[in-house]
Amino acid sequence: MPVRGHASTQFGVMIATSNFNSKSITRMPNRLGYDYISAGPAFRWQEIYQFLNPTGFLVAGGRVSSVGSSLLLGGGLSYLSSILGWAANNIVQLELVTAQGEILTVNQNSHPELFWALKGGSSNYGIVTRYDLRLYPSTAMYGGTVVWPANATRQYLQAQTDFILPGGGSYDDNAAIMPNFNYNPVTKTSASGSVLFYNAPVDKPRALENFTAIPVESGGARVQNYSEITATTSGFSPRTLRWSFYNTAVKSSADTMGLIYNTTTDLADEMLSGVNCSVGSATQPITVNHLRAARAAGGDAIDLDPDRGPFVIALIYVTWSDARDDAIVKSFTDRVLASIEQQARARDLYYPWLFLNDAGVTQDPISTYGYGASLPRMQAVSRQYDPRGVFQRSVPGFKLGYEAHGY
Repeated sequence: MPVRGHASTQFGVMIATSNFNSKSITRMPNRLGYDYISAGPAFRWQEIYQFLNPTGFLVAGGRVSSVGSSLLLGGGLSYLSSILGWAANNIVQLELVTAQGEILTVNQNSHPELFWALKGGSSNYGIVTRYDLRLYPSTAMYGGTVVWPANATRQYLQAQTDFILPGGGSYDDNAAIMPNFNYNPVTKTSASGSVLFYNAPVDKPRALENFTAIPVESGGARVQNYSEITATTSGFSPRTLRWSFYNTAVKSSADTMGLIYNTTTDLADEMLSGVNCSVGSATQPITVNHLRAARAAGGDAIDLDPDRGPFVIALIYVTWSDARDDAIVKSFTDRVLASIEQQARARDLYYPWLFLNDAGVTQDPISTYGYGASLPRMQAVSRQYDPRGVFQRSVPGFKLGYEAHGY
């Protein structure tokens, strides 16, 4: 996530874990009760999937090949989330170094409160030096990245609307999408695309039929193995531009996609018509079964209630090149978020939660966990394992009640 100051520090020691790159598999029987992979935190997810290819196993991890292990500490989305919950729900054990220099083996039995808090708790409790992640049998599956032409944007918006409504493709737990639209306010052109995924070797499954019916401009989806699907994301998020990520959440409805798209593009026309940039939204469905699976797996600090229904994470992003446009980009993002949330509240569509992995520098996602109920418990865990508050005062990131951005 492109959050200024969260991946570096100007006022302390920078600790890199890039040499923690070991990987191994432990098969049943074992004391944890699962087949699992042990991996140091230096990995990118594509390395994990390629390592697992010959084994016939799969792990619930990041959807973009270049994303790293810290996705897990923010909860993390996978293409299997409707079956397995957050990626963090599939951690069976961690090795953690605390601020006092203790090396802890953290699991549901050894340190249950710390284990709960780490599933969503980000960089607030220590430095993870090993993840043990549950493995699942894997076969070939359907998927790939597709890009649709500019004149298909409305068709894409309708396809996602149909996907998230009752009876739509999102109600098939094997189906997943990672969709996106973008808009250039200078040229007034838009484009859209998605990773399409289905957890079975079925070509063009019914759950994705509204997407596969759209003529493709580039890319494609087919039956292949998991690492081949994630490899199609290798060009995502190029690092040659300035990036801004912020997010909000909107309940799934017939109005949701239009609300997000129209607000984003209308305000881009109003505010950014002279800025060389691209704006857009990655609109990620979160299903009821995703939230049920998270609770069934033991729960987490994020703690969202399935009975509140499905919703969409609206990641609002901007890419641009000139630092002189930083202020207007931030003003644009603030207005988009405020307008979406105002309209959502008026239509009873507002969902009161922020996704940490897509949050912006001025947002406070942890305060929304459990709709506000998780924070006191997370703070108590911090006081127990970091009594001097080292990871609150000296480590950048989203903190437990206040921010320390490092600049």
